[in-house]
Amino acid sequence: MTVQIGVDTGGTHTDIVLLDREDGAFHTLKVPTTPEDLSIGILNGVTRILRETGKMGTEGMGDIAFHYGTTLVTNIIVEEQDLPIGLLTTGGFRDVLEIGRAVRKPNIYDIHWRPQRPLVPRALRRGVPERIDHKGRIVTPLDEATARTEMRALREKGVLAVAICLLNAYANPVHERRLAEIALEELPGVPVTLSSDVAREFREYERTSTTALNAFVLAPMIAHLDTLTARLKREGAHRMPFIMRGNGGIMSFDLAKTLPAAVTHSGPVAGIVGGNALARATGVSDAITFDMGGTSSDVALISNNVPFSTTRGKLAGYPVLLPMLDLVTIGAGGGSIAWIDSGGGLKVGPRSAGSVPGPACYGQGGENPTVTDANLLCGRLNGDFFLNGDRVLRTDLAEAAIRDKIATPLGLSVEEAALGILAIAEAHMVNAIKLVSVQRGIDPRGHTLIGFGGAGPLHAVSLAAAIGMKRVLIPAAPGNVSASGLLAAEVRHDMVRTRVQPLESAAPEVLADDYAALVDEAAQALRDQSVPEDQLQVLRAVDLRYRGQAYELTVPLAATEITTELLAGLAARFHEEHQRVYGYRLDHHAVEIVNLRVTATSAPPPLPWPEHKTAPATPSPIGTRAVVYGAPQPADWPVYRFTEITAGAALNGPAIIEYPGSTCVIPPGWNATWDAWRHAHITHANA
Repeated sequence: MTVQIGVDTGGTHTDIVLLDREDGAFHTLKVPTTPEDLSIGILNGVTRILRETGKMGTEGMGDIAFHYGTTLVTNIIVEEQDLPIGLLTTGGFRDVLEIGRAVRKPNIYDIHWRPQRPLVPRALRRGVPERIDHKGRIVTPLDEATARTEMRALREKGVLAVAICLLNAYANPVHERRLAEIALEELPGVPVTLSSDVAREFREYERTSTTALNAFVLAPMIAHLDTLTARLKREGAHRMPFIMRGNGGIMSFDLAKTLPAAVTHSGPVAGIVGGNALARATGVSDAITFDMGGTSSDVALISNNVPFSTTRGKLAGYPVLLPMLDLVTIGAGGGSIAWIDSGGGLKVGPRSAGSVPGPACYGQGGENPTVTDANLLCGRLNGDFFLNGDRVLRTDLAEAAIRDKIATPLGLSVEEAALGILAIAEAHMVNAIKLVSVQRGIDPRGHTLIGFGGAGPLHAVSLAAAIGMKRVLIPAAPGNVSASGLLAAEVRHDMVRTRVQPLESAAPEVLADDYAALVDEAAQALRDQSVPEDQLQVLRAVDLRYRGQAYELTVPLAATEITTELLAGLAARFHEEHQRVYGYRLDHHAVEIVNLRVTATSAPPPLPWPEHKTAPATPSPIGTRAVVYGAPQPADWPVYRFTEITAGAALNGPAIIEYPGSTCVIPPGWNATWDAWRHAHITHANA
């Protein structure tokens, strides 16, 4: 069987895509997320889509390829769940997490600022006598007796996992590995995270934070993936399942259970990967992805078909020393709650109604007005066709919530209040788009805005107009782009080693040996995940900086023999990159090597969207609907069903396009055409 299934679990809905590359079948489905046990909603949706498409075999799921994206790791950290974990450090360094960088937040005049609460309380942070210097030489042997004593103390505290981060373990992990062996004896059944396995590079605070984050989510991630795997096997699935990681690639469940910190922003990253695949297919090189779901919105920048990435990201304010795609997340989704503050100002978000009780219009007991309620009241949503008709939205409940909680207190009409809710939510989204573009010195007006997620197409064109962008791209299955992105991602594994030394004095043969070891380790990680040898691809890079700098830039390293000439060329390329990023260069300043990086990937899979024969035509509307847009007075807009729009079709706004899992709003002055994949290209009439 050639069936592939991508599943993206969000805070409100679980999105599912089924793809059969043999017969060209492409089907989507949205089902409610089950927060009490995510695997319940996942299995309900997967079995349903397999049965509805006739792809369920006589022995169950069989040979399906299962790819998964989730916000579980992010939610555990953001929600500050109380999970007791222990931390073992070099003696005298137990407070690294609390000290951090010993600086105030960017606004040094904020007298209300308080340091962030460390993930591990002081009582669970223990020091062990040992010392290895920065070159990996043992200065003080590991005190194993003290280590056992400290581990027993952690066992009595009932820790669920243990993080081990010793000073300079990136240079020589021998003491960390010995502590892991001791932990098997003293802490049986308690998972252990070593910093040398998670982030083998310098910067003590960031490395300790990343190791602690990994340990913090280790136990719940193992429990979740084990439960999901067991349920998939009970349904007959027997292929290795994969999960999206923050770097834009996928990895096996088994690897994810040892490195859950790498699954940070898994679901949103899948959307960026899907958006970039969409951009490549349609000839768009520069784009901004806008993914709006029920709980939040995620925005990312793509330049020359390469999403912006970082090796020093953050999760809920905690440093993460792992490669990840760079994105901005804001609390503005379909379920974001509108409220009035103590000064009488209208606010939207960041609190969300979630899937339970959900927006007021869901009829599940929710009383607070949300963005979804405002869209329904303004006629932009069809209450009888929400999620392809799986859920009926009640306009009367939406109107009552907006009237009672917003309109009456502010002395507005219900329509004015709804427009105000939408305007404020969209202002937050515009700011997020500016954060990923204008703040980087990039003019977004020349980019294409790719709008997706269940609520993204409702707002994408309005956001583009507000910023001055002229082109918007709406995918064929906008509500399931993250799930589609899972099927467009390659298996990926990153390796890094710190090697701080002047570039001019680096020995090519030594660097060649270091890279060879990293390449072997990264390639083996892919072989362990069943990637065929002929599909292995390896990329090398090096982090460089001017001597004295506290930050560095990553420069690709050609896949050729490392020679003195190659290293000299690296310096020139670093000067150019520094000029591009920071606006200046120091040609006569010494350049330092900081980290060596290797990325191993499988061959990129074909695009998940099937092509169709183009037949230029003007689609026929299924009717009209009174829509409130720009002014509280409604106007009749034509309504179209996406299922009846062919490749090559074109129409002019205003128009409402109802997709099975989303709705697109095309205002007056904008025109839409559908390409061979049935992606909508919406352009301003004056573009």
